[in-house]
Amino acid sequence: MDNQEDVLRNDALLDALAAFREEQNGTTEQAFIQALIEAVFIAPVNFSEPPIIKEDGDVEIPEGAEMRLLTFEMENGHSVFPIFTDLDAFNAQPIDSEEPVHPWAMALTDYLPVLQGEDSENLEGLALNPFTNGMPISRENLAYIAGLLAAQQGEGEMQISSAEDVIPTPLRYDLIGLADDAMGKIERMHLLWLTNEATGTENYLLVVDGPDKEAYQALYADIAKIFEEKAGEEGNAVDIVSASDFGVDLSEFATLYDRNL
Repeated sequence: MDNQEDVLRNDALLDALAAFREEQNGTTEQAFIQALIEAVFIAPVNFSEPPIIKEDGDVEIPEGAEMRLLTFEMENGHSVFPIFTDLDAFNAQPIDSEEPVHPWAMALTDYLPVLQGEDSENLEGLALNPFTNGMPISRENLAYIAGLLAAQQGEGEMQISSAEDVIPTPLRYDLIGLADDAMGKIERMHLLWLTNEATGTENYLLVVDGPDKEAYQALYADIAKIFEEKAGEEGNAVDIVSASDFGVDLSEFATLYDRNL
């Protein structure tokens, strides 16, 4: 891929999508949303000047060249940005374009400014894997995700506090048990409480850390299942986020699990 050394797979996202389709509830939805946030996608793009392929395989974009994100037109005349989890999904069908199409690595956060701009009224959102196991991601979905990202970065109208006072004992024990059984994939967990002051909604926020991000992300569906079964009267909605993506100092919060203690 032009700007990504490793071939993208996004297995954690595909697993979360499959779980959400099998049983749609608040827990599987939140797990899918968090996987979207943490994923890196393949976007089809054009360049105003052809990229230069070097002898070592690296790609050089000519100075002054512009990159253009491709959109797919819908029946109502509006457009969506196609995004793909892997090259198999990207290459499943030819992409119609008058200019050469290149795969380019993009994160969800790269699209948010474009979709929130003044000239975006005809953009309806994103289309995940439109040629295969497609899933639309609407502007409303993206607005919610933007608010969630602001909360994870300590911005906006979201308040974060410790969940120590609300976590049921069965939920605590099962989360610790899962982390122990993971045999080192999870090193540390913080369970927080997320409050949206604008809407009055509240839910759990689990911050997970470990030596291999992909390894512990593969456990997100199991974690979500524990919340579904053991969260109790506080509700089973949970956002699960990697500590490396969280951007908040956790030293003031109690640790739910620490493998090194």
